Amino acid sequence: MKKIVYLAAVAALGFAAGCTKEASDIAPETGATFSITVSTPATKTVFDGATYDVAWADGDALGVYIVGGDEAGIYKFTKDSGKDNSFSTTDFTPVEGVEYTYYVLYPYDANFTVTEGKSSAVVKISASDAQSDLNVAGHIATPLYGTATAEGTAVPEIKLNHAASVMKINVANYSGAELAISKVGLLSIDESAVMAGTFSIDFATGELTASEVSNEAVVTLDAKTLANEASADFYVAVAPFATTADLSVVVNDDEFEKNGVSYDFNAGSVYKTAVTCGTPEVAVEVAGATSGALTQTLEDENVYANLLSISGEFDIAVQFGDSKYYLCPADATFQDGEAVKVSLKKTAETHWSLPEAEGEYRLVYNKLDGTLTIYSPENEFNDPYVMRFNYAFSTDRVLSRTVTSGEYYIYLNNGDDGWRARYPINFNTSLADPWILVMEEGKTFKVPAGGGFNVKLGWLLTHFIYEDKGTSGDDPENDDKGEGSANFTSRVAAFSPGREADVDLNPNVWMPMTPIVSNKRWKPSEAVTVSKLVIDIRNSRIFVGIAE
Repeated sequence: MKKIVYLAAVAALGFAAGCTKEASDIAPETGATFSITVSTPATKTVFDGATYDVAWADGDALGVYIVGGDEAGIYKFTKDSGKDNSFSTTDFTPVEGVEYTYYVLYPYDANFTVTEGKSSAVVKISASDAQSDLNVAGHIATPLYGTATAEGTAVPEIKLNHAASVMKINVANYSGAELAISKVGLLSIDESAVMAGTFSIDFATGELTASEVSNEAVVTLDAKTLANEASADFYVAVAPFATTADLSVVVNDDEFEKNGVSYDFNAGSVYKTAVTCGTPEVAVEVAGATSGALTQTLEDENVYANLLSISGEFDIAVQFGDSKYYLCPADATFQDGEAVKVSLKKTAETHWSLPEAEGEYRLVYNKLDGTLTIYSPENEFNDPYVMRFNYAFSTDRVLSRTVTSGEYYIYLNNGDDGWRARYPINFNTSLADPWILVMEEGKTFKVPAGGGFNVKLGWLLTHFIYEDKGTSGDDPENDDKGEGSANFTSRVAAFSPGREADVDLNPNVWMPMTPIVSNKRWKPSEAVTVSKLVIDIRNSRIFVGIAE
């Protein structure tokens, strides 16, 4: 990609977060390059959002800096009426036998000069353009540049390059009412991100040198509304840049976060993403060799999953409100355990295909990422987690428990040495991953100020499978399992911060977690009510949601 040299400080921009929202991946759109080649110095474009073609309009003008012989100056070339790629001027007459270098830049700037192949002109990639209506792209006229040499009166053939990329943002409205849209765009939390601004261009390398930059690029609209259960496209010019920082799609004053992903925007390419305002009713049906449905998972509203007995060829239909689409893969070849990018199509253009043998396949659809993952019955991903630990830290006595749906225990130990502080509660394993435990929906528990909690796998030996190595001689049925036994609680495995110390509770984000024999707890700074608890054993993390 073209490199941007960052010179100036960036103005920090902030927005208030909205309510229910989602955003799909930013991804390059297939075949969406929009570079052009001209036979005479030319520029100024009308961008077609359907075909990504570039067209010239009569009266378009460009700056051409010409160097050769005694010549070194800027000329204004204007498009010839009725000629697609012809631009001319009456101010410059080439001399036979002299080799000229032509530096072409759009938009025209009377102050355009070139020194050692680098322009001094200010090229603007606007942080805020005006889009006249829904689904139109005529406002996109990204800067173009190019250079070529020709001798005497020979017409130079100049390939123009785009200095910017384009973001196509689809906004779907499921708010239940008409949605007034005044602004759509892209925002980076990285204040040094160069997403728009003013630049000079190195004609040899395409490198941009930036000043007066912005970490936001948007289009604005005047009095435009989007009907309920309708969608529209918006086109935003974006400077070429790469970032690992969090990005957000902005609709009015709402931010639709896209976190934890690296983005690389290349000049001359169109990228696309989609956001949904509101929460449509979503149903994911599987039809073909057998029938079934994917269910929204408790831990993530964007993920739908299930174990289905299927084989052969089948289709997956997604119902968004009143609109029905099919999840179509680019390649329907079965890829066990690999996330496959899908496209939403009005018809089932491609079908999914599995091995002939019927079996319990786990299907996981992530509508935020736009992927479908299928796990075969033989895939190790489907195996339940078995936790084994040494009872009372003795290698002679081993306890184990298979982590499945069932009863677990919230261990508070608020001043009690024993299990009088225990709180039994049901957990379900996720349909998307058997190594994810989700607290029963609608359940809550309170953690008082100064207290803390972890999650115990059991509190009686009968909750576990006991393995006696034959050296201790102890009878597990008579071991400490009374209500007041502090000795026993120290011997029972838990999902905990670890063994070293209690850890401050950081709610509503993923925190590190360890399956371990430990009483260490997560401790809130004040009394809280926990309304959501998700334990992700596979990735050693825990999510604690707090009721308002």
